[in-house]
Amino acid sequence: MGEGSTRRSGRAPLDVVIFGAACSVLAGCAALLGWSTRETALTSIARGWPSMGPNAALGLVLAGLSLALLGRGGRPAPLRRLGLASAAAVTALGLAPLAEYILGWDLGVDRLLFPSRVDFPSEFPGRPLPNTALALALSGAALLALPARTPRACRRLVLCVLVVVALALTALSGYLLGVGHFYALPPLLPFTGMPLHAAVALLALSAGLLAARADCGAFAALTASAPGGVLLRRLLPYVVLVPIVLGRLFLIGADRGAYPIAASFSLASAVTTLFLASVLWIVAARLNLLDEARRRAEEARAFLATLAHSSDDAVIGTDLDGTILSWNPAAARLYGHSAAEVIGRKVPVLYPPELAAEVEANLERLRRGERFEHFETVGRTRDGRTIDVEVTVSTIAGEDGRMTGFSAICRDIGRRKAMEAAVERAHAAERRLRAQLETIGAASAAVSEALASPARSDMRSVLEVIALHAKGISGADYAAIGISEDDRRPFDPWVPCGVAAEEAALLRTPPRPVGVLGAVARGERPVRLDDVRAHPDFIGLPPHHAPIHAFLGVPFRFQDRTVANLYLARRPGRPPFDEDDERAVALLAERTCAAIETARLHRSEASERRRLQAVVEQMPEAALLVDAAGRLITCNRLAMKYAIHREGERDPWDNAALFDHRSPSGEPVDWPDRPMTRALCRGEVVTGVEGLLWSAAERAFVPVLVNAAPVRSDDGETQGAVAVFQDITALKEMERQRQEWTGVIAHDLRQPVQVIATASQLLRRRLGAAPAADGEKQIGRIADSVDRLRRMIDDLLDASRIEARQLTLDCRAVDLRALLEEIVERSAGATEGHAVRLEVQGDVPAVRADPGRLEQIVTNLLSNAARYGEPGRDIVVAVRAGAAGAHIAVTNRGPGIAEEMLPHLFKRFWRAPETGPRRVCGVGLGLYITRGLVEAHGGSISVESTPGATTTFHVTMPFASAPAPAPAPAPTTET
Repeated sequence: MGEGSTRRSGRAPLDVVIFGAACSVLAGCAALLGWSTRETALTSIARGWPSMGPNAALGLVLAGLSLALLGRGGRPAPLRRLGLASAAAVTALGLAPLAEYILGWDLGVDRLLFPSRVDFPSEFPGRPLPNTALALALSGAALLALPARTPRACRRLVLCVLVVVALALTALSGYLLGVGHFYALPPLLPFTGMPLHAAVALLALSAGLLAARADCGAFAALTASAPGGVLLRRLLPYVVLVPIVLGRLFLIGADRGAYPIAASFSLASAVTTLFLASVLWIVAARLNLLDEARRRAEEARAFLATLAHSSDDAVIGTDLDGTILSWNPAAARLYGHSAAEVIGRKVPVLYPPELAAEVEANLERLRRGERFEHFETVGRTRDGRTIDVEVTVSTIAGEDGRMTGFSAICRDIGRRKAMEAAVERAHAAERRLRAQLETIGAASAAVSEALASPARSDMRSVLEVIALHAKGISGADYAAIGISEDDRRPFDPWVPCGVAAEEAALLRTPPRPVGVLGAVARGERPVRLDDVRAHPDFIGLPPHHAPIHAFLGVPFRFQDRTVANLYLARRPGRPPFDEDDERAVALLAERTCAAIETARLHRSEASERRRLQAVVEQMPEAALLVDAAGRLITCNRLAMKYAIHREGERDPWDNAALFDHRSPSGEPVDWPDRPMTRALCRGEVVTGVEGLLWSAAERAFVPVLVNAAPVRSDDGETQGAVAVFQDITALKEMERQRQEWTGVIAHDLRQPVQVIATASQLLRRRLGAAPAADGEKQIGRIADSVDRLRRMIDDLLDASRIEARQLTLDCRAVDLRALLEEIVERSAGATEGHAVRLEVQGDVPAVRADPGRLEQIVTNLLSNAARYGEPGRDIVVAVRAGAAGAHIAVTNRGPGIAEEMLPHLFKRFWRAPETGPRRVCGVGLGLYITRGLVEAHGGSISVESTPGATTTFHVTMPFASAPAPAPAPAPTTET
């Protein structure tokens, strides 16, 4: 409501003033331009119509300028004086022609402008019509009265403007109705009249004067915001213009012969009557609506008064001076004053005395039109108590839109203030907790950093970080943390924080977990004391210990086990620890106990690593340890003597230490076949592999026995590998000496055996053709023993040759089928009691072999089958051609060989346990020699046995068409 009033009384009048001034100036300038350019359309609008004289045009320009300068307040004095001078000139330009008409003078003012272009009769050259001159004179008078604010000036201005409007409207209606007497005086002055654009400009100038003094006299009704002013502004243009327009239309009809001229006046009168009746009807209906709106407004005002009376908020009304005029029951309840006690008193009675100046200042701001919304202040009740109130103040306007007072709504916000204070305390606690959590997070990060830093990963560094942050979180003066597993031993380590170095030096040894310290260490929950001396386990402080008062002890628990104990203390006079401190430190303990356990495990692991390193370093064998990528981790001093360092050379695993690993024959071992590679890459466990390693110290290859195995994690993942090299130089020397001794013994035994054989033959000859039965028997035994000794000596020699790689073969193409038939026939004595069956499957190509050695191989297998087979059961020799060689299988039926004994069959001096009543003679070299002979031919031998069924030895010999095999190495010596 207030904004609409302001807009109508401020912005709209100002726009009308500017519009009126602009129309006046434009009309005058257009006429002056027409005189200057001799353009008739600018001076008289249409041919035959009166022209605007130069003086009249100048008067309109000056009038518009004056209205623009005087119609708005706040203009500087020079501009106001210029406006008044322009108004005076307008008045003079209007009065001068009037004087000339009345007195019959020729003052020459008509020829001031464009004298050579004035084309009027000589009696009144360039002189405006009296009605135009009178309108200019009255407009100038009205402009001169505009700045004055007196009633007399107002009446003068109204009178002048009304006359100007009447003159202009008369001329305008003459133009519209075609009546020349209205805008000219043909009987008196047939040569001139009021121009059309001059009439329009004068009407616009009058509207501007009206807007400039809207509060003046009769014009106040037109510009008022009341319903009457609204109706007047809306209906006045129609009431003025519609009759004129209708009259003109009816005259046009009469001119065209549609009806007589008298009828046109009757029609115009009737239509005008109907129009005015309709206007009155509309005015009445509008007034009825306004009355209904007024009634409803009064009801709404009464309803609002009821609402204010029943409102829970205090509603107070005052006048502009701050005098209380209305007071509802809620205000009485809030302030304790009854309505009779405060109505008529000033507003400051509701405030403490110290706020009186502030209240007056606020009233002054309200009088300037400001508004207070949700303004919080302090009020005072009747009994002198202060209360927190929230005030909203708005202005009260009268029917004319003017401010008449203020309305204030007051609300008690004491409870809300208390709630806000509680919320603020909660927020402060939250901020404190958040800060503690951030500190705890920083502590956890610092502990993790300490664990990750190689220079600070020891237990003491981790405990120092925890103690320092715990002291900062809790605000303690002193902090200490220690680890102890026995109350009879001191804490180890014990890390104090906040204690001066001098005091720590005086305390000397760390304390033991006794007294209050022990109570914390034995418990599972924190111990918080306002006074440590009040605890029943307090046994005093050691000498030179700083005095303490408040105490907080927190055990660090990890997986139901105490890993450390934290102790915090404050000096006397400091506040005790609260629940927040205890909760924060307990949270720190929960976050960092795992780090302490990790540091402890690191310490244990480092100790175990040092112990293991010492063990590895002192091992009598060379040891290497690599990680999952093959990078060398550990290499003891014995292994270093095998390491070779060449500038710019590295192994496939990027290790600078190189090892020249070769086979027993001296051939380099490929990297994938090395025991360490097999253990790391294939997960194999390699044991007892002979080889050669270059020794820089001895500048020669040293025989070694290599063992390698993968290092696996708990879940079976390979994390590295370990290899051990055992120097077997001494063993090789002993083996060489043993082989040499075996060869010497076997060679030396041949002579006495040959002597015994020769002596037995001579003895047989001397006994004659028929020796005694007992003598023949003894001679036979001697011969059998000699044969057995020869076989044993031959086996020893063959075993020595195989081990020394001195076995010689005379290999050539051999018809395997024919040779096997001969061998089976010649082995009848060795297989006595068994039928030997030869089975040849298909054609078998010739094999490359030494016939004698091949016979030795087959004979050994047949004799072995006969010795261990069931008596009377057949021995089957099966032959077939394979992909690259001939396969020979010797099968017998008998008790068989247990599976766990199969790997030992081809070892030296090994024999299967006795399984029957027969005792088998021999030294256990037959199968060992057989394997050596087969491998020397480039073949292979294997065995399979089913206990209680069959035993089969499989031999593979290369075909004669295959390339000759390289000399086979000796069988690996098992140790």
